[in-house]
Amino acid sequence: MAAVCDAAVERACAAGVSGVLLAGVDAPGWRDAAVLQARLGDRLDVALAYGIHPEVVCELAEPGQAGGASRLDEQLTALARAARGEPLTAGEAPLPLPHAIGELGLDGREPKPAAPDRLVPQERVFRAQLALARELDLPLVLHVVRAHAPALRILQRDGVPRRGGVVHSYSGSAELAADYLRLGLHISFAGPVTYPEARRVHAAAKAVPSERLLVETDAPTQTPWGRRPAACEPAFLPDVLAALALHRGQPWAELAATTETNARRLFRISKAYQ
Repeated sequence: MAAVCDAAVERACAAGVSGVLLAGVDAPGWRDAAVLQARLGDRLDVALAYGIHPEVVCELAEPGQAGGASRLDEQLTALARAARGEPLTAGEAPLPLPHAIGELGLDGREPKPAAPDRLVPQERVFRAQLALARELDLPLVLHVVRAHAPALRILQRDGVPRRGGVVHSYSGSAELAADYLRLGLHISFAGPVTYPEARRVHAAAKAVPSERLLVETDAPTQTPWGRRPAACEPAFLPDVLAALALHRGQPWAELAATTETNARRLFRISKAYQ
């Protein structure tokens, strides 16, 4: 696995990628990300986000998962300790401080069989992480799928951190993007902006102000159109930028510089933004 990772990093660097954000999913994943940060730090600027992904919340909250609520509480406790720079357990070395909290949010995709109350545990964990981000003034990395209305209600009611955050891998409408922008959030586009029939995403890409615009690959998912069926990887970021430049009518190099500056400022991943 190390060799595969190293090869992907070399391809990313060759493609002009200068930094990455490793988004959090659960406690074991935060440890893995910290190891990668230490390994890759001499080649890339690596930012860390610690969070409990809504799909993990769903898995732990499933009726067949014994002790789901207590396991979710354990995850939240561990997240708070990690974000404050404390060891997760006694005798364990603390993880590096994160640059953001996430991925957090809501995922309304229905499993089979359907679960009508699927969002209930997600909302509890979402609000708890949101409160932690406000307390520590860390930006958010938001995952919202088929649940934008309840997610916006929570964000509007509870409030976002002063430093804002990003709605990652955005695929909604321009009108919906405006609701997130009013909250002080950034919008990030991934592979879907390259899809020929993704007209709603193309319209949203035109509507986001340059100072709130970010790009990503969401690797290993959402491979850009021209790279399918390969698994997505950071080296494909220029494809996302090319599609964004086309739909916005802006030079590629200008967008690349703008989105890099925005990312480094938001996540404070350069000494200039400490």
